[in-house]
Amino acid sequence: MTSPLPPEVSLSALGPRTRIGAGGQGTVYTLADDPRWVYKEYASRLVDDVDVATLNRFVRLAAEAGPDADALLGLAAWPTAVVRKEGTVRGFLMPRVPDRFRVRLRLPRGPDTVLAQVQYLLNSDDYLFDRGLHVDDRMRLELLRDTGEALTLLHRLGVCVGDLSPNNLLFSLDARPRCYFIDCDAMRLAGDSVLAQAETPEWHVPDADAEELATPATDAFKFGLLAVRLFAGDQQTRDPDAARRRLDRPLVALAGRSLDPAPDRRPTPEQWLGALDRSIRRTPPTPPPAEPAAPPPRRGPTRRNAPRGSPVRRVVPGPGAASPRPAARGWGPLVVAAFAAIAALVGLLTANGDPSPTTRQNLPTGLWRNTAPPFAYPGSPTRIPGLVLPTGSSAGLPGYPDLTLPAYPDLGGRLPPLRVCLLADVRVGAGLSRTSARTKAAVLAVRSFLCSVNNGTPPLDDPSRTQAARVAALTKRAPFDGATIIGLRTAASGDPQVNVVFEPLGVGSSAGCRRSRLSLARDGDGYRVSSLTAPVWASCP
Repeated sequence: MTSPLPPEVSLSALGPRTRIGAGGQGTVYTLADDPRWVYKEYASRLVDDVDVATLNRFVRLAAEAGPDADALLGLAAWPTAVVRKEGTVRGFLMPRVPDRFRVRLRLPRGPDTVLAQVQYLLNSDDYLFDRGLHVDDRMRLELLRDTGEALTLLHRLGVCVGDLSPNNLLFSLDARPRCYFIDCDAMRLAGDSVLAQAETPEWHVPDADAEELATPATDAFKFGLLAVRLFAGDQQTRDPDAARRRLDRPLVALAGRSLDPAPDRRPTPEQWLGALDRSIRRTPPTPPPAEPAAPPPRRGPTRRNAPRGSPVRRVVPGPGAASPRPAARGWGPLVVAAFAAIAALVGLLTANGDPSPTTRQNLPTGLWRNTAPPFAYPGSPTRIPGLVLPTGSSAGLPGYPDLTLPAYPDLGGRLPPLRVCLLADVRVGAGLSRTSARTKAAVLAVRSFLCSVNNGTPPLDDPSRTQAARVAALTKRAPFDGATIIGLRTAASGDPQVNVVFEPLGVGSSAGCRRSRLSLARDGDGYRVSSLTAPVWASCP
């Protein structure tokens, strides 16, 4: 075990450092004065979202794990000290990834030593051979067993990996293959997260709306997914039968149970260990294949330093090749010219009638969207939680129910009942960081959407008929007394998605609620709801 660090250090005390990598959450640096440690600095946009209390609990766990502390620091780049700059938490220190979890690969750009991410192993044998990797089924089984044992230890310590994916998991091909976890601050400790939980695309649980993220059950699902893809040599399959050619029948059955949509039916990683041990004993090592003989020298001119193509082919559509066309004869040119003149005339008329050619007007029937900029009313009350001000009148004053507005004949029917908006509340479920800026912004967006649903006019960015039907299904159950955010995650686009349970007025605690996942989009300094999934029945919180 490396010597302990103080729980908090100053950024200025780290000395010279060198940038070695960057990701979606921040940048990683090596320390010139002590190469045993690396420093992860959060991106500026995330500093306010960091749950400092939870990060400090991560640091204390490494010191208070007792006999498991050595094992924890041996299997994960675990946070060991919080780093502050002028009193503000900017990141943390963690152990440097051991050299055994680096591998030298033959890459298209040339040989290079890189982090041994498990994503390299989820490919065909030809791909592995081309990269210079020899991985037989015995190694796969031993790596999978070590990962199951590591997950068992983490769960015993109250830690859930959450975003268990081949990007956050490393491997070694020593005498006994080992695993190593990185991005540990994205894990969840005793139900709390340093930042909002996220999932790697293609490694998500089957129904994030109905299932809380970063639990032992989600880890069990993704462990089964890892087993299937590791033996199928496929990055995306979810079919346990894809691994049947290499994986024993009991392990295929365990994988099928692990991928069950019902969380309580999935076996824990610990329940895999016995079957993995038996399979390892029955699987002998396979000697590496012989390297192909060098081809005889070719005569004549050759291209020097020609890049070697990747066995994984990436198809990128390119511009169509221009080809000479025969000259048109007869009436063809005249007809083309006539259509061009008509198109130009239509374009001029359209341009004169609509100065914003990017605004879509083909909205579905029954879903009206106002594209005009909102009115501003000085002195209007804006600090009441949940209050959504009505649109203005022709006199420039706030409009109210039952007010006749001749300039806008339909506006009176669209004014929101303020009582419903004021009484509707948005709560944050257990396990989410209530104090982070990201959560607070999500609450504001959901509250605004809840008010608009109660009034039957929720505006969405997506004007499709599908979204219109989903909105109608939700507003049919309105008015809602409140809503609870039960999950918050980051989509592939980087924008948040919130899982929300809507609770109707006058309904008991066991029926009547509806659940949906709301996708949020940037709206100035905050967010707005851009789309939603189909509302389904859910138990009320």
